[in-house]
Amino acid sequence: MKKTILAISLAAISSGVMAAQTAEAKADVNYGDPTATFSSLGISRSNERTQLNGTYGWGAGNMIFADLGAADKKDQQGKIDFDYRVRYFKVNDGLGYSVDVVGDRNTTTALVGGMYKFDITKNISLFPMLYGGYMKSKLDMPIKDSSETFKDSSLVQGGLYAMYAFDDGHWLYANPKATYVSRAKDFVPQIEVGGGYMINSNVSVGFKIDHTAESKISKKDTVGWLQASVYF
Repeated sequence: MKKTILAISLAAISSGVMAAQTAEAKADVNYGDPTATFSSLGISRSNERTQLNGTYGWGAGNMIFADLGAADKKDQQGKIDFDYRVRYFKVNDGLGYSVDVVGDRNTTTALVGGMYKFDITKNISLFPMLYGGYMKSKLDMPIKDSSETFKDSSLVQGGLYAMYAFDDGHWLYANPKATYVSRAKDFVPQIEVGGGYMINSNVSVGFKIDHTAESKISKKDTVGWLQASVYF
């Protein structure tokens, strides 16, 4: 359970960010672009969790991103197993930077960082990313093959978001990343792959698969999600 809580916190870092400015500009937006600006409401579902997703964009590239999720079953303490994320994101000419707070009942992580957009072709874009922050937990986090545990740690995460944007507005992406947990002196490698299909100009359905590799502080885990979003 303790390692699962850490994995949920790390998986939430560097997820995609989105917002909208005007109906006119909206026609040119690909909603898979993590530096795009638009507003949306959505829902995500895995085999055991449901998450509500929302973004609100305004002005010149400002947005607020919020997630609230809950598991089907209660945690080991008999309480609702929930997770959350609140993020402010700012985009300037392809450069995006953010202040991010993610967590659950027992863990809170604060992060700052950003990404930059490189257009390789008309349809292919790359976004190198770098984030840093601090994690604080109420529970002891065990370290594999060690008697040591920890509750707090600084974090550094590097990654790359690669996207293929279809001319019709659909998208596919891959987001490999690795998070260094200083107290454990180890990296947690992860990868997220997914995509979206525009049903019409205002509605998309999509999927994503989150995979966490085994490390001193994480277990090997793969979770699939189905998603639906409405844009306005």
